[in-house]
Amino acid sequence: AMHRPLRQLVLSGLAALAACGGASGPIDGSRAMAHVEKFVGFGPRPFGSEALAKQADYICAELQKLGLSPKRHEVLEEKEKKTIRNLYVQIDGDDPENGPILMFGAHYDTKLADGHQDAAHNFRFVGAIDGGGAPAVLLELARELKNRPQKPKVNVWFYFIDAEESLDWQWNDARALLGSRAFCRFLSKEKILPRVKAFVLLDLIGSKNWKIDRDGNSHQELQNVFGKAAKTMGEERRVYAYPTEQELAYYRSKNVPWGTTDDHQVFRDFGVPSVLLIDFHLRQPEGQKHDDYERWWHTPDDDLPAMDPRALAFAGNLVLAALPDLQDFVLARAAKK
Repeated sequence: AMHRPLRQLVLSGLAALAACGGASGPIDGSRAMAHVEKFVGFGPRPFGSEALAKQADYICAELQKLGLSPKRHEVLEEKEKKTIRNLYVQIDGDDPENGPILMFGAHYDTKLADGHQDAAHNFRFVGAIDGGGAPAVLLELARELKNRPQKPKVNVWFYFIDAEESLDWQWNDARALLGSRAFCRFLSKEKILPRVKAFVLLDLIGSKNWKIDRDGNSHQELQNVFGKAAKTMGEERRVYAYPTEQELAYYRSKNVPWGTTDDHQVFRDFGVPSVLLIDFHLRQPEGQKHDDYERWWHTPDDDLPAMDPRALAFAGNLVLAALPDLQDFVLARAAKK
């Protein structure tokens, strides 16, 4: 690369500028980053906090600015004595009332890093990547779909998930994923759930040197859709390189589950084909080290300087590249009924 002629270098620089956000597609990474800055400006935003309520208001106001009508699903979590605030909005497809639904979700609460017995777990945690990046991408996806002259073939929902994080520092199933469980119960009661034909969850989005990991708890056909979308973008090296084939062989030989526990499993358990888009592998401070990947997960380092707006653009544009196949998947599922 050292000896490329200068003219070529100048041209490739211009091409990079033209590819708004660094990944081919219309999603603007700097615009998504501005949302994350707003979120982080509210401070730590654990489930039940005043700061999270402000973030919920901000998300709803941004959706209203687009001419959309966000709705709130609010319910008191009996055991925790805190109000779950799930937010959702529909971009109408061909049959807004009864047609099938393709749902995108992202949690917007941050890890509780306060009041734990172990002092090492008490620090200012603003969750720029973990609780900030993915919902910011959903806002920009909503903008893009709302502004398209052609509406989607199916109803597209954007769902902002509360109470995803485990309230205990170590993961505790009984005190985590509370928001999506309450939401799935609500969708079931309202007879909406059978119309939800696919759920796509975005989490831990926005890191430098971004990637998307394979997940053992995701629907294989939906994972394949995103693998194909990455190829069409010329970005396959960033998608599903981890866990490596070697690691997968090891997990399988030991019969170790290698999927990520997250909100998509709640939907899966409610019968909805679900897929997770996450950049988690090699991000934990403990465990394997890799020079190319910063390890900010659940540390004070998960703040704005750890982020790259191009990572936000990449995630949004990957979703858009997958959208035609996702809609076809939803329509095919709906036709089976």
